[in-house]
Amino acid sequence: MFIIGVAAPLLGGCYDSGFSERDDGAAAEPATSTIRELCELYQGTPFVVGSDVVVSGRVTTSDSAGNFFRTFCIEQDGAGIEVMAGVDHLHNDYPVGCRVTLRLKGLALGQSYGVLQAGRTPAAGSGFATDYLGSKPALDAAVTRNGKELTPLSPTLLTLAEVTPAHCGTLVQIGGLRYDPDELGAATWAGYKRFTDASGAEIYTYVRSYAGFADKEVPIMSCTLRGILQRDATGNRFILKLRDEGDCVH
Repeated sequence: MFIIGVAAPLLGGCYDSGFSERDDGAAAEPATSTIRELCELYQGTPFVVGSDVVVSGRVTTSDSAGNFFRTFCIEQDGAGIEVMAGVDHLHNDYPVGCRVTLRLKGLALGQSYGVLQAGRTPAAGSGFATDYLGSKPALDAAVTRNGKELTPLSPTLLTLAEVTPAHCGTLVQIGGLRYDPDELGAATWAGYKRFTDASGAEIYTYVRSYAGFADKEVPIMSCTLRGILQRDATGNRFILKLRDEGDCVH
């Protein structure tokens, strides 16, 4: 991990609710870069942003169902980043569809499961690309919600053949899928579940065992899935991290 001044064109616990918001009619803090530019800048080695880089986007995830834990994703123009907030009940202050500004100076950029992350520099030897910001003041220093308007982003509609690593971190929707387990066992959402399309191409879903819908049954009929796209550690399998049970439509 090292500190870097981002090159051109980029130069330039539980808590009480009460998000940092611009509601005084003033213009939102201007972005100096885009999330896509950050994704393109990242070359596989975590680093600390050393210049005043500011991006904006809309929140695409919710922690209310428990599958996203102390993090939220934001997206702009088909590129996404996960904010490693480190506090609970984020859906109250940063609901799906709200626009936020993310100030990156001093934050670590890393990648996990193919998803770009912004957070704190992890402890030496931790094995994680980034660490949680971990407090409300730290989160407020990095993220501002721009007003109360909620305009949820529509997921990008894809077939399995169209899915690429560039979609990781974004909200996608894939239809024509059927639950096709690797082996017989409990058909609940908890863990990784394999789905295939008519051609036999596969994708997995991931649901934490602590999620509110983890013990719900996986439907056996054809379905459409939505979620944040990820890749497994080998880079060979794509994963959809569902936000809640409603991300499976059948």
